[in-house]
Amino acid sequence: MKNLFLLLFSFCIYGSSAQETLRPLHRAGIVVDQDYFLKFVKPSYATDKNYTMGLGLIYQDQKLGGTWVFAPHRFLLKKLVSKSLKDYQVYDATLMLANTTFTPEYLGNLHDPVSEFKRENDRPFASLNIIGTSFGLQDNVGNELITLGINIGAIGLNVSKAVQTTIHRDHWFGNTADIPYGWEGQISKGGEPTLLLTAKKDWLLIGKRGANDVGLFQLSTNAEVRLGYYVSTGLGFNARLGLLDKKNWAVNTLPMANLTGLTSENKNLGEVYLLGGVKGNGWLYNALLMGQFRDSPYTMSFKQLNKATLDWNLGFGARIPVCRKKAIRVSAVAVGRSPEFNTVSEFNRWHTWASLQAYYEW
Repeated sequence: MKNLFLLLFSFCIYGSSAQETLRPLHRAGIVVDQDYFLKFVKPSYATDKNYTMGLGLIYQDQKLGGTWVFAPHRFLLKKLVSKSLKDYQVYDATLMLANTTFTPEYLGNLHDPVSEFKRENDRPFASLNIIGTSFGLQDNVGNELITLGINIGAIGLNVSKAVQTTIHRDHWFGNTADIPYGWEGQISKGGEPTLLLTAKKDWLLIGKRGANDVGLFQLSTNAEVRLGYYVSTGLGFNARLGLLDKKNWAVNTLPMANLTGLTSENKNLGEVYLLGGVKGNGWLYNALLMGQFRDSPYTMSFKQLNKATLDWNLGFGARIPVCRKKAIRVSAVAVGRSPEFNTVSEFNRWHTWASLQAYYEW
């Protein structure tokens, strides 16, 4: 144990001896979305339905923005906002490997005589596996952000089926739910390529940066367009209250998303805060409900798709410096979403889950 402490102390001293020049920050972490976590708030919330689980592995490095991986992002940004780029600089480049899983409330007991009625009126089973990339630009003042994302992946692989079946069959965490037999009817069963482009702009309204980076309250707004396996728009507001580092205001409330964008400053400030947000969305297409090119046995129609939904989130976050240039960032957030489809009234429901995020920064 003594040797371990000496090793960690030496590691911190080595990191602190770096030159006092502005340098990019690096971040690596994990995001876990799971409705099971809400069991500890209210047991009835822990049910597999709608967006039931997700896992993301994230790496952020500003220098990645100049590599070939982000050449499409740079090209699209020049075409879309070339006149404004002179006022912006690269502040974030993110790589993410993620899976998200969606299930109906009814998991598919084959002996249930009304199974077809339940399946046809509830959302279909769906799984999404992606390699996500996100490229961010920040204005020279630090109060506006432009983010372009490109996700490449597949819908309909058996990753979600294998994970969910194992958890239920082996009763992980005391789980007593039925084994999900409905995955044979998932969207694009067997796998089908998919793509998503997202463009998002954030504005900091209150708590802007000045001579002092320490603040108590920040309010920001954002507008977003998504094209691909989602065709939708979004408009939202986010707030943070507590002991804040003002430069970390870019809170992202979407599932499987990094909590904040990177910065390139040497100050290593701690943070402890409450966060909350609300976002309205307009929808024209959702492949995880309506299917893609391959036929699927259970899909929603355009008429059944709710054209407007609302997301909300509430939780807390913290950034804990562990050495002069290093820190640990954590957050726990409850997220809610209004009904995404409209069939028989008993299947129209709000859904809630918890998102846990942990990062190491250096």
